[in-house]
Amino acid sequence: MLAFYGHHRCGSSWISGLLEVVCAQLGLRFRQVYDSRMFDGDLQGFVEREEVDVLVYMNADWAHAKTLADQRAFHVIRDPRDVLVSAYYSHRYSHPTDYWAELGEHREALETLPLHDGLLAEVECRRLQFREMSEWNYEAGGVLELRFEDLVASSGATLTGAFAHLGLVDAGPSGRLRTAVRQVARAAGGSVGHAPLTSREFAQIVEEHSFQRLSGGRQPGVEDVRHHYRRGSPGEWATVLEEAHLAALERHFPGLVARLGYSADPVTASAEPPETT
Repeated sequence: MLAFYGHHRCGSSWISGLLEVVCAQLGLRFRQVYDSRMFDGDLQGFVEREEVDVLVYMNADWAHAKTLADQRAFHVIRDPRDVLVSAYYSHRYSHPTDYWAELGEHREALETLPLHDGLLAEVECRRLQFREMSEWNYEAGGVLELRFEDLVASSGATLTGAFAHLGLVDAGPSGRLRTAVRQVARAAGGSVGHAPLTSREFAQIVEEHSFQRLSGGRQPGVEDVRHHYRRGSPGEWATVLEEAHLAALERHFPGLVARLGYSADPVTASAEPPETT
């Protein structure tokens, strides 16, 4: 079982889009779920019924993820402080409400509040997500742990490593041979099977899904508050959050930032791996 485990505002839509394209090229059955309502609390049963090859679990909860048998997966987290800022702008302006009906009420509240108070309200809204990030098993066998910040800093290499971990990309020299095999199969009208993509093929897909292309031409750091891909760069919390917001985050989620391995200094925010309990 191959899977990607994500969390809200941690690059999950971006990575899911990449996986969907790769699965389509490799003939793999791709399925995406947001939360336990979509699989009636039985993730293993859902995977078996749907004959899933590659699963994307967008709001991942280890209590459900751990039930999957023989899994090989990767999991992405982000500095909770940047999650807080990103979620505020997404919920205030751009996130769709078709699946998440409760967001409509939250958005109406945010529209009446100044930024300072809206961010405090968002601390409350992130309660479930931050609990799931805190209680995740960061030492699970077969699950590669990644950070959003590293994906942004070195997206090609980090994503190639993650997709190679799933067996979807061949980052070695044998990739040239696999390309030739697939070309012969296509010419003969046959199936390309599950042979992984070469690193060059995957790099092209990553380029087609870059922040600049997904955002309509903006460079990372150039903001459009009404766009799903609003800013695309980490460390924004240091210039947006005030002491009151950081205190509220610590009050509701004691030790979370440090437990996930993030520093108080945005320059060194991803220096340490998450603590395990």
